[in-house]
Amino acid sequence: MATVHNRTLQFHGLAYGNSNVSLTAIINGTTVFSGEVVTNNTPLTAPSSDEIENSPVLFSIPDSPLFPTDFGGSYPMSVIVSNGEGVAMGPINCNYMVQHIKTTAILDNSSIAGNTLTVGSVASGNVIPFMMLTGTGIANVTVTVSDNGNGTWRVGSPNASEGQTVSATTITANGVYDIIGTADTYVRAYHGEPTNSEGTPDPRSSVMIDGIQQVPPRPEKLRASGGRWCWVVESGSTISYNLNVGIGNCAQS
Repeated sequence: MATVHNRTLQFHGLAYGNSNVSLTAIINGTTVFSGEVVTNNTPLTAPSSDEIENSPVLFSIPDSPLFPTDFGGSYPMSVIVSNGEGVAMGPINCNYMVQHIKTTAILDNSSIAGNTLTVGSVASGNVIPFMMLTGTGIANVTVTVSDNGNGTWRVGSPNASEGQTVSATTITANGVYDIIGTADTYVRAYHGEPTNSEGTPDPRSSVMIDGIQQVPPRPEKLRASGGRWCWVVESGSTISYNLNVGIGNCAQS
């Protein structure tokens, strides 16, 4: 049985003005933060994607009973901005979240016969299930399925019933593996599940500023941003949205 932990959410962004910006954050009717945040003594601006992706923590909600590790869903949230010139709101990170780690393996002198991959040698990385295989003569969407032992793997492909024949070649295998979440590791609070109100992987959906509905990026922009974008809110304004948080992930007790 998994141990349930309360999680901490970190709200990243940049504040601007010649006096400190103050924020009041309200989630589901409860004030969870109220105070000044570190402010850049410059005019309010829309930061670059790199600046917002690497922005510091504006405020956090520590050890919150609103977000136990067995919670996955959304709450209504609003942030009132005052003093200074305003804020650019960026990523929302959380602890006790599964980490999706990309990995690549290079397989030399390797071949496929039917639905069996024979690995000649592993030049780098490690082969794991559900890695996408690319190389000369390999059908699109060919993936590793399970380790047969003795240097062979069962593979799946669009023509799995017939299999395929690939002579010895260099094969690149790309995949993702998961790492259990910890108290001290912070990653994206939301990965697209459960589906938010706009069907996107962004932690903020149905965004309104001063009661005016905001239009999220077009699908092509969404892909380019990985589902995360920046909201610029002037001092004296209020941003409200659905705060989406994925289910937590931690070691079994």
